[in-house]
Amino acid sequence: MHKTENIMQTLQMDRVQNVKSAVPTVKKTKWLSWILLLFYPTGIFKIWRSKKSLWLKLTYTVVGLPLFLLVGSYTTIVIFAAFLSPLDRSVGNRRDRTVVNSEGNYSATFIKTAAETGGAYELVQVELEPFGGNDWHYHSRFAESFTVLEGQVRIGHKGKEILLNKGDSAKANTKEMHFFKNNRSEKSLLLVKTTPAAGLEKTLRVAYGLINDGLLKNDMTKNPWHMVLLLAYSESYLPGMPSWFQEPLIKALAKIAQWKGEDRELYKYFK
Repeated sequence: MHKTENIMQTLQMDRVQNVKSAVPTVKKTKWLSWILLLFYPTGIFKIWRSKKSLWLKLTYTVVGLPLFLLVGSYTTIVIFAAFLSPLDRSVGNRRDRTVVNSEGNYSATFIKTAAETGGAYELVQVELEPFGGNDWHYHSRFAESFTVLEGQVRIGHKGKEILLNKGDSAKANTKEMHFFKNNRSEKSLLLVKTTPAAGLEKTLRVAYGLINDGLLKNDMTKNPWHMVLLLAYSESYLPGMPSWFQEPLIKALAKIAQWKGEDRELYKYFK
């Protein structure tokens, strides 16, 4: 009797141990299934073989495809660009200190260039046409300070607007959204300092050159690669897209544009 009871107890203990050891395996298998669903091709195979409802299978198939293509394209672009040469933000030894935008007949004068300050800062005097300026944006590499030399300028900073009169100053730190616009029907004069120097001179030379040649209108270039290069030269980014998404993408596309030789058409503006 005792032997029989011992055998029964042993069998029961074995069953309990087997059940306990099986539980984690089931959980792992469930989690593994959900993880595999994140990989669209594998997910398609698994979900259509499962017993899930037809509407869920169709939803995953239809919604998952564009997401898979978007993520795949984004990842491919960023990884490919990581192996390319860094973006060149340098400017040639130019004697002209002032560039003129013939469309609005206003200018930018480079008072101190990156080469002259050893990359510490850039100092540019910008003429703003009546009610002209730029829209909300931020820079990831430098802080920007503004001093009004003539007229009145409206500064957007941290979601608010500030009016600066002659002699007034304001500053936008790295990654802070901002804009500046002439608040008058006459030209205003603004002194812009970027710290450290980070491609502002090249951006202005290229932008004004494209405008003068009719290749940049309504804040958009005819050649999309040139638009990406303009944004990347000064690492300027726009609202509406998260920084973790647009910053790597614009940097990568600009490096690809340079690798493709799309910047050669711009040499005449800055070399």
